[in-house]
Amino acid sequence: MRRLRRRAPAPAPAAGSHGIRRAAESGRSDVDRYWTSHLVRSEPFATPADSERYLEWRFEEYPLFREFTGLYGDHADEVVLDYGCGPGNDVVGFALYSGARRVIGVDVSPTALELAARRVALHGIEPGRIELVLTSDAEREVALQDASVDYVSCQGVLHHTTDPESILRELHRVLRPGGTGSVMVYHRDSVWWHLWTAYDRMIVDGTLAGLDIAEAFRRNTDGPECPISVAYRGEEFVALCRGTGFEAEFVGGYLSRHELERLDASWAAAIADDRLAAEHRTFLRELTYDVGGRPMHHGVHAGIGGAYRLRKPGG
Repeated sequence: MRRLRRRAPAPAPAAGSHGIRRAAESGRSDVDRYWTSHLVRSEPFATPADSERYLEWRFEEYPLFREFTGLYGDHADEVVLDYGCGPGNDVVGFALYSGARRVIGVDVSPTALELAARRVALHGIEPGRIELVLTSDAEREVALQDASVDYVSCQGVLHHTTDPESILRELHRVLRPGGTGSVMVYHRDSVWWHLWTAYDRMIVDGTLAGLDIAEAFRRNTDGPECPISVAYRGEEFVALCRGTGFEAEFVGGYLSRHELERLDASWAAAIADDRLAAEHRTFLRELTYDVGGRPMHHGVHAGIGGAYRLRKPGG
């Protein structure tokens, strides 16, 4: 989310770092340029312990993130693809904790991949287990062979791309029959959409007043200049996945700490405020809570992290 992203300095390549393969020579798009200069956690880690602590901090910052995505799971002797790997959080996580034989990280940002390479080297992970590939938002193909991957992870990426359907088709192509995956895209039926964006930002502080809700959401996630930031309803994204050949299940929307804070601060005022559109007030009134006090809507958790489990038929 926006408050966790920082403008990234260009890191110097580390001596002996893992090589980065360029998948295509297509021109750099607005999406590529944005995510080259805006990264999650853009500073190199000083020690392996610092790196591992950060992975745990992510799970603490986003309740149900670990449970809904299945990170990192048991992938002993498997090939794992992390599509949109950024600065290597999950490349490192899969390498350290899942038993994967090989982890492939693909991203549009050379800056992110340099950071990932430094981080992999920091942990002393064998170079033969890791491959880092530079791609482009304009590139419609994943530079891997058919059925060459056992598991696909794509966390917080497709909602920022110009053609998510084509990317899903490519993920389906490279996954072996019977292979599985986990995808996260922003969840429309969330506290982030209906309260933090529609009420706190559009009405209370007026920062996004007068905008269409979808445009306000785009500006209220990963920076106001982020080219693309789309939220999906569960059934909508499931249909998109099934249309590209996957079996798909919507797990729910994992929460951010920020959403929980905004519920405590603004829920009562929002449902009583006639300036907030009826759609949003109805959503907020219909919220229920699990035993841990986490909000749910119509039986699924109402956080921004829409989590989906995928499987390629066959095998």
